[in-house]
Amino acid sequence: MDIMENMQMEVMNMDISERLQELRKKEGYSQEQVAEMLGLSRQAISKWESGQGKPEIDNIIKLTEIYHVSADYILLGTEKVSVPVPEKKELSQEYKKAIGIIAIIAATAIVTVLFITALGLLSRLGI
Repeated sequence: MDIMENMQMEVMNMDISERLQELRKKEGYSQEQVAEMLGLSRQAISKWESGQGKPEIDNIIKLTEIYHVSADYILLGTEKVSVPVPEKKELSQEYKKAIGIIAIIAATAIVTVLFITALGLLSRLGI
C-alpha cells in the first residue's frame, strides 16, 4: 500500500467529528470563527467535533463552502461518487426513433381520415 492509499484509508476511518476538526484546523479557523460564519455558538461546533452532536444538513452545505470540500467528504470521508450517465447519443437515438413512430402513426391517421372522408363524398355524388 502506497502513502496515498494509506492516507485515504485513514480519512475513511475517521468519523465526522474528526473530519470536521481536521478541516477546521487545516483552514486555520478557530471554533469561534466557524461558529460565527454559521451563525451558531462555539459550543455547537465543539459538540460536533467531540462527537456529541452532528450538524444539520443546511450547516453541512455551508461547511462544504467554508472548507472547500464535498458533502460526501464531510459525511463519508470520500469524494463525490460518480453516477454513470447515459451518453447523449443513446438518448438522442431513442428520441428520434420515438418521433419517427409517432410521425408514422399520425400520417396513417390523417390518410385514413382523408380516405374515409373521400369515400363519403364519393358516395354522396353517386360515384
